[in-house]
Parts: sequence; structure tokens; C-alpha cells
Amino acid sequence: MNAMSSVRTNRNGALPSELTGMVPRDVRFTASGIVVVALVCVLLLGGLTSAVLLSIQVARTRHPRERASTLAQTVAVELRRGEHPRRTVRYQFEVDGRAFTGRMTLPERDRRTVLEGAPIAVEYVASDPAKNWIAGYEPRPVPAWIIPIISGALIAAAGAIAWGVRRDWVLLSEGRGVLGRVIGQKKVRRGEHTAHQVTCTFEDFSGATRTMRYDVGKAPPATGAPITIVYHRDNPGWSHVYPLTFVRPARGRST
Repeated sequence: MNAMSSVRTNRNGALPSELTGMVPRDVRFTASGIVVVALVCVLLLGGLTSAVLLSIQVARTRHPRERASTLAQTVAVELRRGEHPRRTVRYQFEVDGRAFTGRMTLPERDRRTVLEGAPIAVEYVASDPAKNWIAGYEPRPVPAWIIPIISGALIAAAGAIAWGVRRDWVLLSEGRGVLGRVIGQKKVRRGEHTAHQVTCTFEDFSGATRTMRYDVGKAPPATGAPITIVYHRDNPGWSHVYPLTFVRPARGRST
């Protein structure tokens, strides 16, 4: 079951009218549903865009490049103190009468003496001197395996969220509404937060008793209180406390 921040019990012990009509019901997204759908779109776009951009970057960094070297003049040396002191060197050099600049943070293990105004060996891409580095520290090529990790993670997250929203949509559109009853509750830890896990029972259309659990952040319903539940007609084990977070009936009050 999806965790819910708040759930209202059915105080009058009657099934909401919007759950008693014919199915499939006309369903709409709630405000939270719209936000989540927008998030899914952003994640999908980010996954596809990152795949394209990373593929281009991988191809560029793996393409053989003609390197050249020269002596640059050290413009400034900035020292970052602390447990792991690092030096950032800014330098400038000329190629065919054009001035270029560079900036690089040396590894902590690099103990060379670098003074302002002193020469320092640098390398650059012959066809594009703006891409340069201090000799010995050529940028590593972007590994191809980073593409499925980053892009795949974004697309997988979008798919998981979209699947959850679709489940809610199908459940409310085609599911059966029923009154259940709270039979217990207990506090549980969810990461760094505490929630109340509420246990309910309800009878499906065949008369079988089903048990479901859901989380509520605060003010859990009292034991014995009636509560509205929607369950899938073909799979009663798939159920949710009503109202749902991401979808609502197009007509009627979802209270």
C-alpha cells in the first residue's frame, strides 16, 4: 500500500455516493496527481536528454585528439586550507598569437612548487586550445557505462512513479467501494520518520475477509472505526483507502 499523510475515517458509516454508481467511473487527477504526472514527464525528458548529451560527450572524449604542449605563465595560485589542502592554479599561454587561459586544481599528492609568474607546462587540443590542462592531468574520457546509470535511473524512476499513478487510476475507475473497519494500529519507523501503521479488514464481493494496511502520518483512526476502501474487482488483494492521493472521481465529493 502507498503511504498516506492523512486519511479521514467514514464517520457516518455509509459508502460515499460516488463509489456506488456504475463502472468504469469517470476519473480525474487530483492536484497531487497533476504534480506527480508533471514530475514523471520531467524525469522522462531528463533521462532522454541526458542519454543524448552523454552519448555526444562520450564520443567526443573517445575520439583521438592531436595534443600539443607549451609553457604557460602562472597567473595565480589559490590555496584551500584544511585537512586536505589543495591548490588551484590559473595560467595563460599563447598559440598563434592568440591568448588562452586555464584553471585547474592540483591533486593533494602533487607537491611541486608552483609560484605566481613562473612557467608551468601545459597541454592542449591542437585544434581547440581552449581545451587545455596542466601537463600530466589530461581529463579522462567520459565512460560509456555512465549513460545507462544516469539515464536509466531517471527513466526507471519515472516508470515506477507512473505505474503507481496508473494503479490508482485503474483502481478508482474500475474498483469496488466497500466499508471496512480498523482493527489495530501501531507506530513504525519509516527511515528517519515515525508513522502509524493502520490495519483494516473488509469483505470482498465473495464474502471473504481481506486485510490491508496503510500508513498515516498523524491522527490515526480509532480501532473499530469504519473506513472506506476501494479494491480491485478481479484482485481484491489490490486495495486502497479512499480517497486516493493521485486521482478522484470526476463528479461527487471525494471525502
